[in-house]
Amino acid sequence: MELTIRSKQHLRRRSKRCQQSVVLNAVDGIDPDTATTGVQVIQSLASLQTLQTAADAIRGAAESISSLLPWPIQQPVAVLGSDVAGLVALQPNLDGTERLLAIYYLLLLRPSPVLGVLDFYLLVPFSKLFQRRYRVAELTLRDRLGAGNFGQVFEGLKNKDGERNRNAVLTAEEKKRRLVLKRVNMDGAEQRSSFLRAGTMARGAGETGMAEAYMCSRIMRDPVVRRGIAEYQGEFEAEETDGGFTRGTQWLVWKFESDSTLGDAMQGSLGARFPECLEEIMLGRVREGVDEVKRDTAIIRTVLKKLLVAVKGLHSLGIVHRDVKPENILITAQGDVKIIDFGAAVDMCTGINFNPLYGMLDPRYSPPEELVMPRNFPRAPLPFLAALVSPIAWQFGRPDLFDTYSVGVLLLQMAVPELRAASAVRTFNTALKQCDWDLEEWRATRGSRYDYTLLDRRGNAGWDLACKLVCRRDSFNRGRLSAAEALRHRFFRPEF
Repeated sequence: MELTIRSKQHLRRRSKRCQQSVVLNAVDGIDPDTATTGVQVIQSLASLQTLQTAADAIRGAAESISSLLPWPIQQPVAVLGSDVAGLVALQPNLDGTERLLAIYYLLLLRPSPVLGVLDFYLLVPFSKLFQRRYRVAELTLRDRLGAGNFGQVFEGLKNKDGERNRNAVLTAEEKKRRLVLKRVNMDGAEQRSSFLRAGTMARGAGETGMAEAYMCSRIMRDPVVRRGIAEYQGEFEAEETDGGFTRGTQWLVWKFESDSTLGDAMQGSLGARFPECLEEIMLGRVREGVDEVKRDTAIIRTVLKKLLVAVKGLHSLGIVHRDVKPENILITAQGDVKIIDFGAAVDMCTGINFNPLYGMLDPRYSPPEELVMPRNFPRAPLPFLAALVSPIAWQFGRPDLFDTYSVGVLLLQMAVPELRAASAVRTFNTALKQCDWDLEEWRATRGSRYDYTLLDRRGNAGWDLACKLVCRRDSFNRGRLSAAEALRHRFFRPEF
């Protein structure tokens, strides 16, 4: 019995060796190219089978979901599911491809035409119905925080129990009721009732205030993008003259989040020198004995990254700020970086505050083209039509690159100590213009004595980013990094 078992095991081993020998002999007789092709065919068939399985799963999921929906939209959902399944299985049809392309254009491209139309014609009037309207008696006007060409900004306080509080020092509870109030200047310019509906550029301070109110409201309706701006709470017209308010004046209202800007930090108003004054706010700690250059670079990198994220959010809505500068960047105690002052902003999705021949800007931070779109670009049509063509217009003119130039100047100003003064930025712009906006040439001929330590670290990462932001556009309106592209630059890679 034992002999029989061993004999069977021996025969099985011998048979297996014979099979392996046959396979090896067969392979030896196959041309290597033929063998490779065969493997590729098998892999392709397996991939196709995988795609078909995925397509069947998508089709089944679409049918299941459509069966749970109200009957008017059951068929469209099932059809779209079938279109996607056909595309995944590499078996698309013309009608299905056209439907998917239309959805991609209307919903997924930025700025989205559908979201733009819905916001302007549905959400704008709807939000006005529920927007809080402040009254003069509810507010106390306190210290002036700043002023510009189109308005003056004050600290305000929501009154409690109808009583005004003018005490110099506020309690912790009173500080929670603080507001920022912006009085729009009265310059006598007529405010067109159709200004926003016509999709054109603001004329005078009054319409500029209307444009800023529109931009802030538009951004506040987006739950993600709103994090990058000061919290807007609405507008009102003073119904009486009292407590510093003048009857008929237009006021915009924000939550008080900080009275410190990046400009204050760079000018030394926050105590310690810049950027050390922002260490605890931006990095969450103050560490003794840390390399000073490494620490300063980390602070600037953090500020710049948060700013670029905020700018990228605005651009996703089709909004170009056009006035990114230190005075318009709020720094909060929680380490947030928020963009303020949208009076010069333009909404390229609806055409509001846009004119191809004119634009608002600060020459210290504006790019050489000075306009968000080429001069030969047509004027904005009605907001509905402007929204429909906004993805095409955006890709053609790349208006977002206007803001990223300003961000590049800010990077230089933060990282190069000699450029932090306001007068130094003006001198820099004059010299850069003489170098035809070639930053490398400017550094070699005009700025050779400046301190570039923070930019030249880690293989000149900061300097490379600055050169890709502070530059001319090419003939295709490109040649400068967008906010999203800048965020992927190696300058933002973590440093250990």
